[in-house]
Amino acid sequence: MKADEQKLQNLKIVVIYSTLGLGTATGLFLLGRHLYKKTRANISQRNSLEVGDPATFAKQLKMAFDNDNYMGWGTNEPMVIQVFNEIPSKSMYTKVQKEYANLYGRSLNADLEEELSSDEYNE
Repeated sequence: MKADEQKLQNLKIVVIYSTLGLGTATGLFLLGRHLYKKTRANISQRNSLEVGDPATFAKQLKMAFDNDNYMGWGTNEPMVIQVFNEIPSKSMYTKVQKEYANLYGRSLNADLEEELSSDEYNE
């Protein structure tokens, strides 16, 4: 009987320490991921000050989504179209999508679908 109780006690200890170890590893992973994303966003933010950089286009699109009129809500559709006309190539657009995700943690295409009507989106 004593041996069974000892085995049960050892099993409880193993389960407790395994759970603590798994929780710690998960926490460290999430912290590392957060710091990595934050670093990428900071780099994108610094690059957004340069003319013609993908981060600049991403920032301009986000500003167009957020600033339409004097009340500060809505989408400035002409500005969105203007920014798209300034993007020189499809490969640059792919870079803009990546920078948009780095800066805002959202998909540019999803935001375009949300902010524009279907006619404006197709244009």
